[in-house]
Amino acid sequence: MWWSRKFASRSLRLHRLKSTGSTAPREPEQSLGIIGVPFAKGQAKQGVELAPDLLRQSSLRQVLQSSHDGLVIRDYGNLQYAVDEPLLQQQRVHYHHIRNYADFMACNRALIEQVKLMLVENTQFLAIGGDHAIGFGSVAGHLQHTPNLSLVWIDAHADINLHSTSQSGNIHGMPVSFLLEQLRNTWQHAGLQEIAPNW
Repeated sequence: MWWSRKFASRSLRLHRLKSTGSTAPREPEQSLGIIGVPFAKGQAKQGVELAPDLLRQSSLRQVLQSSHDGLVIRDYGNLQYAVDEPLLQQQRVHYHHIRNYADFMACNRALIEQVKLMLVENTQFLAIGGDHAIGFGSVAGHLQHTPNLSLVWIDAHADINLHSTSQSGNIHGMPVSFLLEQLRNTWQHAGLQEIAPNW
């Protein structure tokens, strides 16, 4: 995590300063926007939607604050979204074999807009899920703000399954497939050209 690297880097600088008798320069201000995304419909089990609030109750803010002297934290609460009729129509006609497609897309569309807002108002953001399905909106929103974004996806699975090949229908195993230009045609009815830049 970026704050872990910051903490390690700062500790090393302080050690060097102590050994030379110098005083530490003030670090430039960094700001972090936090959004909770209590979404659990990308798979069949419940419980992951509790994570944003449980992490807050377990001193998440204090842990983050301790990593950087000048860190300004803005907590935007938990994401809200509403499923509209066009998404339900897409689900009924094209993606009925996926679990909760309409909820997935409504949540991620809202998350895309929230990420864009947080990056306008902050230097970093942290999205707390929820299941893997929110990876689509987190990255797509960042791409809209920062088109030359580079991403390292670290997971036990590639999360690149397709609606046409998934046996479970669990959409939490598909978020990367919504982002890749090479797979855009497999989601031709999802309106991705409006919300997710080709990557």
